[in-house]
Amino acid sequence: MSLDVFEQNKPFIVQSFREGDFDYMEGASEVVEADFFRFIKAGEVLDELAKTYPNPRKKKDVPFWFYIASNLTMRLHGVHAFHDFPMVVRSGGMLQAFGPQAGRKVTHPETGDMTIHCEGFNHKNHFDRQTPCDQDYLRKVAKDTDAQALMSWLGEDGVRVFQRRDAFDREGIFIGDSSYLFVPDNPRYEGSVKLLFDEHNHPVSKEQYDKLTAEQKSRCRWRRCYKMVTLLHTNRRLDFFFFVAVKVVSGKAHECPVLYDLVNKFVQVAGKGLMKLLILDRGFLDGEAISLCKQQYGIDILIPIRSNMDIHADALALFQLSDVDWAECKSPQEEAKESLRPRPQAISKREEKRQEKLRQAKQQQLSLLPSEKILIKKEAAAIDGFQSWDS
Repeated sequence: MSLDVFEQNKPFIVQSFREGDFDYMEGASEVVEADFFRFIKAGEVLDELAKTYPNPRKKKDVPFWFYIASNLTMRLHGVHAFHDFPMVVRSGGMLQAFGPQAGRKVTHPETGDMTIHCEGFNHKNHFDRQTPCDQDYLRKVAKDTDAQALMSWLGEDGVRVFQRRDAFDREGIFIGDSSYLFVPDNPRYEGSVKLLFDEHNHPVSKEQYDKLTAEQKSRCRWRRCYKMVTLLHTNRRLDFFFFVAVKVVSGKAHECPVLYDLVNKFVQVAGKGLMKLLILDRGFLDGEAISLCKQQYGIDILIPIRSNMDIHADALALFQLSDVDWAECKSPQEEAKESLRPRPQAISKREEKRQEKLRQAKQQQLSLLPSEKILIKKEAAAIDGFQSWDS
């Protein structure tokens, strides 16, 4: 019997990184990944997603829940090329979670090397295989899936799966955003366009380009792109985030009507009251759409402004008036959730000591900061009927 012993030695690891003494660095933990897949498989999340997924295949040799799981494990590893799927299977925890049906690690009787043995799902394999399904199967299914149907599936059936499991925070904080997706300069990317971008990947119009210096113009380049508009859910502490809607459109399309259409569809699927605060940037300024969100859906829209804008200076001046009422902002108290099983007293005491050490460490860090940088409390005020004019 061979026994491998591992010892945690963080200084040694950090020093090895600094000296470049490593061959490969894996971003996903095998144990954590295995626990993740056990959880979503036991909770029938994969089965629910597979039932409504816009599957382009009529013949189902491979269980479709495994196709979804394979895409998830590739995303967890930060891998996008399907030919890297065998490497992901070897280094990930998917085999541990799904058991012998997916595959198992075995030792070669002659060489003693560790290898992967997978029987497959359709009993048509005449040779040994090292992945539960061929990576080319994943590629072909992804290519044949209708893009519009896939995005609608996420915003409808995906949201319902989240909602049935109480995944949405009660404060209802959502963030809308848009960004460019750059692709190789190949006209076969349907719906893509070529736009001029500066060195920071910001689009440059003809008027803006004419005002640039010769040096700045030399750093601009044409790039083929799409525009991706997203609707993301998170909480006040940023403990989590997940997308509830995604829309990929032409790079020339304006993001404003696309986002408010996503908001409208989300409310139709999830109902009113789930989305309470929507945080946007100035590119989504639309008075009619904002009024609709507030009056019909009860959604507050928060759009930050820059400190060099006139409206910012006007607001600061008005907030100095004596009749402005300020109120202290306190984080809402979380409801205490009872554990499904009683926690042993020894574990409870150990957790209390750990929390106390964390509080002491936080107080120690605050004591090192200058007094003007220590946040004591937060206050907020509102101005009714605020209007600003440019001279």
